[in-house]
Amino acid sequence: MFFSILLITIDTLRASHLGCYGYQRETSPHLDALAREAILFRRAYSPCSYTLPAHASIMTGKYVLHHSVGYRQGDGKMDPDREVTLAEILLSLGWSTAAFVSCAVLDASRGLSQGFVLYDDEMTRGEENRPHELVRDGPLTTARALAWLKDNTGKPFFVWIHYFDVHGPYIQPAPFNTFFKPEDYGKSPLLLPVVNEGETGGIPRYQLLADDSDGVVKHQHDVRFYLARYDCGIRYQDHIVGDLFRTLKEMDLWDELMVIVTADHGEALGENGVYFYHGLTLTPDQIQVPLIVKMPRSTGPAGVQVDVPVSTVDIMPTVLELMGFDYSRLALDGLPLQYALSTPDFVAQRAVHSDLSCQGAIICGKELHLWPRTPSISSPGPLHNPLLVSEEVKIYLF
Repeated sequence: MFFSILLITIDTLRASHLGCYGYQRETSPHLDALAREAILFRRAYSPCSYTLPAHASIMTGKYVLHHSVGYRQGDGKMDPDREVTLAEILLSLGWSTAAFVSCAVLDASRGLSQGFVLYDDEMTRGEENRPHELVRDGPLTTARALAWLKDNTGKPFFVWIHYFDVHGPYIQPAPFNTFFKPEDYGKSPLLLPVVNEGETGGIPRYQLLADDSDGVVKHQHDVRFYLARYDCGIRYQDHIVGDLFRTLKEMDLWDELMVIVTADHGEALGENGVYFYHGLTLTPDQIQVPLIVKMPRSTGPAGVQVDVPVSTVDIMPTVLELMGFDYSRLALDGLPLQYALSTPDFVAQRAVHSDLSCQGAIICGKELHLWPRTPSISSPGPLHNPLLVSEEVKIYLF
């Protein structure tokens, strides 16, 4: 079966702050509209709370323990002799393939370009507080993707677009930067000190912002300011995605297009004393992500919500199953998401995994089990905080 596929990954987007996942603030009107014509997986989890390992899992259908990037964020690289990617399979079967990423952590040197004929990783600026961290703003990434699509509509395509506009520092252009205000998140300021990356109990140094509505730093240590700006970032990202969707409809690509929207990880917003950061634990705030799948017309249901636990490693086998491709020899960790619809009791019995170098996690039914990894198993990462991962923990998810 031939159909085109658009995969969108939104960096640092936690599911619980989207309207379609029950959030009360109007952060995501366009993604909410997509969910109404798609399948929404209410309990989707990332295999890692770091960007590069999580994306490697999406592209290979393997958990972090099983792919060649492993836990490594800073120096990880995918081994083409060990991995077969979704893009590689689609390219071999006649699909046009292109990727457009928005941060240097995912540049072509990391190996995720495997199978993409075009891998656009041209960054345009440094982050506000970490100029060495190169990024590209979402509208520029969208423009590159649409330009390619307008020249490549003759055969089925697989396009991956990665956006970085939700990620900190939480900076958005007007009017999105004031869409939500600190006062919406509490009557009184909640002031915290500045901490270094990986530390708890304060505002990470790389997140520090002035109140750019008037140029005054009055909110710089106020948790409410950053909560508001995180939601402003989601509203801005939603606007960017909405513009993309509108153009795809104008190009008559929408109806026959498979659209998958997810995230690499979430963001801690005060849980366990971690503010505005990720990659430190595998708690729900950092690994529960949105997963919204719009099927090509007449190939699947719309407006459906699924409650069994699933993983973003399930994306690759989902596409291959829909194509009728035999992937039995690929040793994938994921299951087709179609199974969560047709045999939910079967899917609910499996354990969903997530991993960091310092912590392991398994989601079993309604429970999340966390345990520490010791140096004898794997060496701690550069931001290892032993106070956060020193004990075995059981969390009831609902």
